Amino acid sequence: MRLNDVISAIFRGVGQVMFQNNILSGILMLVGIGCNSILMCLFALLGTIISTLTAIFLNYNSNNIKNGLYGFNGTLIGIAVPCFMSINIWSVLLMIIASIVTTLIVYVFEKQKKLPTLTAPFVIITWLMLLISYAFPILQQSKIEHTISKEPLLLLQALSLNFGQIMLQGKSLFTGLLFFLAILVNSRKMAIEFFLAGLLSLIVCWLPFVETHSINNGMYGYNVVLTVLAIANILNTKTHIYIKVLVGFILSLVIQFVGLKLGFITLTAPFVISVWIVALYNTFFDSKK
Repeated sequence: MRLNDVISAIFRGVGQVMFQNNILSGILMLVGIGCNSILMCLFALLGTIISTLTAIFLNYNSNNIKNGLYGFNGTLIGIAVPCFMSINIWSVLLMIIASIVTTLIVYVFEKQKKLPTLTAPFVIITWLMLLISYAFPILQQSKIEHTISKEPLLLLQALSLNFGQIMLQGKSLFTGLLFFLAILVNSRKMAIEFFLAGLLSLIVCWLPFVETHSINNGMYGYNVVLTVLAIANILNTKTHIYIKVLVGFILSLVIQFVGLKLGFITLTAPFVISVWIVALYNTFFDSKK
């Protein structure tokens, strides 16, 4: 594979986190991450490079490599390490191994057709990394006591971080804007869906048992956004697409709410589970029509 193809695959890999097979989309997403954290941006790029090069070395499907499908889980792995762990030689080594393993898991998922891979490898491997970090304190970040006081609802911040939290970015409002632009340059249709999903996820604002702090930090929107994009554009949905999008929307909100209440680090698991449920319905019921 030529160097230009490899570079293209790396940036497309970043873009594929949000289903954008577009070099410029990937670059804008990296810039968005950099607005929040230069370190996370570098690790995101490194994770994507490692995952992509692993697929090339193992001679996996060349079209999938070129389209960035082996890279995006590595992107998220790269971000997860500085997000959840202390940065040292051991955490970097763990990130390298994890990025390689995600590519292997993606390859395994390709052997079946019922469930799309999505970000399942990222979720599985990150949960394993977190378990490892609990066993080895050298991997853990310094504990910072967070006191959550009652705060007013900040709709603009909540909307922006609904987008930013897709890549674990929970501070910069510019990050969410750049993520939106990253989709807009590739697909106006998906950009509209992206925006509306993030906006409509704020319906949780009117539920008295949902913490405003979590809403303001974008914790209830990012899985919804990914779920809507996936069901509307990625799944082979033959009938009742709007109903299925709505079902996925509600499922991802409910799963995220339960996960947060139980104290889980949910990552993108609510998105994966919700889309898988709809995908299985399509496989066993829609395919018979």
